[in-house]
Amino acid sequence: MALIPAAGAGCSGPSTPPPRVESPGTVNSEVEWDGFDPRAYVQHNYSVLRDDDREILCRIRDFFAEAKITGAHCVDVGSGANLYPALSLLPFARSVELCEYSTANVRWLRHQISGYDECWDAYWQVCAEHPAYAALADPRSHLARVGHVSQLSVFDLPRRAWGAGTMFFVACSISADRSEAEHAIGRFLGALHPGSPFAAAFMLGSNGYRVGQHWFPAVQLHRAEVVVSIAAGAYDVDMHEVRPTPSLRDGYQGMLLVTGRSRG
Repeated sequence: MALIPAAGAGCSGPSTPPPRVESPGTVNSEVEWDGFDPRAYVQHNYSVLRDDDREILCRIRDFFAEAKITGAHCVDVGSGANLYPALSLLPFARSVELCEYSTANVRWLRHQISGYDECWDAYWQVCAEHPAYAALADPRSHLARVGHVSQLSVFDLPRRAWGAGTMFFVACSISADRSEAEHAIGRFLGALHPGSPFAAAFMLGSNGYRVGQHWFPAVQLHRAEVVVSIAAGAYDVDMHEVRPTPSLRDGYQGMLLVTGRSRG
């Protein structure tokens, strides 16, 4: 299984073709995750900083800056092609472990942490609008020092291993099985020490998505379902919905950002 869509070397690539219909019963183990086209994903989603990503990034930046953490062992679960969750952890991290299952995504991540592509500079500039981030003069070098990529499934995360974490568009995008989404949320929250701050994001009502030549499943999660799953393993929870205009892709209703503290 894979944790999340990924990207290829560089911030440009082929455009994303229209989606096709997929059987709704797909479970994680049935998906060809190594067929993920990282370059196509980055081109479609992150080559230009969108207003919705800016809004999310500002919120997680401010959340972690106010969380009073320093020198933490951090984790980004299902990093894929999206570097900005890991960037949001950098000023507070003794280490950042980027966990990803897809072999193609792992290759991309290992290349990026040694010196990430220029398109991510716009995302760091948003972070650096906060003094806690502006104090970090060279985020590229810092990520190269503290970053580490692990080929690891969300379902195999160790318990209580990290002191802060992110998980973006993972639980909703690894399966069409709602129970697997719930399990992924539980494993993420359980991988953090009690009291650890976290940020997680979800596509709401997604019908699935195409990357390159492959179609990938998703769960049509709704806010109430995410609330229940998060509440089982977290406290001090805050939720914020983002509804992009124009829509990033067809077949989803918006994005839900969740921040809080893990019960461990």
